Amino acid sequence: MMRHRVKRITRLLVAPSIVGLIGLVIAGGCSTSECYDNQNSLPLAGFYTSAARPQAISLDSISILGIGAPGDSILQDSVRTISQVYLPFRLDQNSTTYEIQYLSALPGIYYISDYITFNYDILPMFVSAACGAVYYYKITSIETTHNFIDSVTCPSGEITNANIENLKIYFRVNTGEGEDEL
Repeated sequence: MMRHRVKRITRLLVAPSIVGLIGLVIAGGCSTSECYDNQNSLPLAGFYTSAARPQAISLDSISILGIGAPGDSILQDSVRTISQVYLPFRLDQNSTTYEIQYLSALPGIYYISDYITFNYDILPMFVSAACGAVYYYKITSIETTHNFIDSVTCPSGEITNANIENLKIYFRVNTGEGEDEL
């Protein structure tokens, strides 16, 4: 009788444990946790001085608008000081243009604008069966006006889903070394 009872208790405890363990193994094999890492190829732009030795800077009184986007969307509206901004690229075209407005302290001038146009090839990249595909952008050229922006670069030449600063925007600022003032 005791032996029969031990077998029954073992079956009641071990069988559900084995089923649960198999479920965890199967669920772990289909995990989509890798999909939560920056799977969007959103370009991150950092702001720098255009000095001989560029330094990261923070800007206030700046607005960034997406030109040609529905409603010419405002991405940043000078509410706070920023040193970086995400600049999403269009998937329906091979270029995206942004207007960067710097609110001026000059009398009679409300703001000064620069325009940046990113030209690129769109490359769909397969990530995994669980995550699907993402888009990478191979930069073919960058055009900009030069009112207060000195230059814009994409050091790696492409935008991937790596969580890094993909773009560098260099501003002319007065650092006391004879440079133009922003």
